[in-house]
Amino acid sequence: MYSLRRNILCVFLFLYLGITNSYANHTNKTNVVEKILPSVVEVISDKDIKRLDTFNNQPQNRGGFQFRNRPQQNPNVPQRRNNNDPKEEPTHLGSGFIVSPEGHVITNAHVINNCISNCKKITIVFSNEVSYEASLINYDEDSDIALLKIINTDDRFQYLVWGDKPELGEDVIAIGSPMNQSFSVTFGNVSSLDRFIPKAASFVPFIQTDTAINPGNSGGPLLNTKGEVVGVISMIISTGDGKGSIGIGFAIDGTFAQTVIEKLYLGKQIKRPFLGIVYRPLESDDLFDGHVPIKHGYGAYIQEVIKDSPSFGILKEGDIVLKVDGEEIKWRMLASIVKMKTIGEQIKFDILRDRKFVPIEMTLKGKSA
Repeated sequence: MYSLRRNILCVFLFLYLGITNSYANHTNKTNVVEKILPSVVEVISDKDIKRLDTFNNQPQNRGGFQFRNRPQQNPNVPQRRNNNDPKEEPTHLGSGFIVSPEGHVITNAHVINNCISNCKKITIVFSNEVSYEASLINYDEDSDIALLKIINTDDRFQYLVWGDKPELGEDVIAIGSPMNQSFSVTFGNVSSLDRFIPKAASFVPFIQTDTAINPGNSGGPLLNTKGEVVGVISMIISTGDGKGSIGIGFAIDGTFAQTVIEKLYLGKQIKRPFLGIVYRPLESDDLFDGHVPIKHGYGAYIQEVIKDSPSFGILKEGDIVLKVDGEEIKWRMLASIVKMKTIGEQIKFDILRDRKFVPIEMTLKGKSA
């Protein structure tokens, strides 16, 4: 009898704790979304381009989508949208998020790329439907990041902060306006880290996620459960009919994005260092019978040093790059690490050359015209 009571009590406690944890998780999610939603925006342009039906057009390469049009705004002063406005409608481009109290906005470069040379104005719309005019500060097509600034106002804005690099399997949140559905919230997990997609940019590390991402999410934040930004949503892999999410979405790694944004604030075109080498992952024969302990996926074997490149005469074919600035590197990350640095900056390589460890320092240079 005592054993039966104990078992019933255990089952009751198990169910109670399960319900309590479920409620706590639900409450935490809603609290986080409530906190971050005021810092997520829609990016709208008044450029007159051909209208497309969101649901019948395939996404462009890199996730560059065009969308159904939205009502025109007059964003010289904050105002709410008037859905009955009969004037010419602008084109809804994508999403973004606030990163400073002064109203700096991060989005994708492909979101505003057809607005760079011929654009009447850019409008930033908040979830409370208040809109402001914005200007383009700078952009970098290679990394697909653009920096905007809200103008013609002295208002201060709630902004998002950056978080640490997420872990594989970690819960993440995406907020944006997919397929013209304003400020939609979706949840998912980190499926992979440091994905590199040659058709996008070979040196940009992406976070892969199964969070539902669709046309219109581009430029919006990927966030952890603390409400911190871990990535900038950029593109998806979809089926041949291009209908939308199949659970394979990509966000530009937040750590990498921050290095780009710091340079965008300077207002100048970003020029990146160029090594001038061709490299591959290590193979078993490269390590001289395995006497060099290297973790799988780490280290880069230099196959070729391009003549007259910055590395010519410094690095050699057959060199194995083990570390950069004292840190072990995954071979896929070598280009990304170099591109995040600045021309003129010193860089140190720990090289394995002819079975000897050789430290090499060089000054990073740009690619010659």
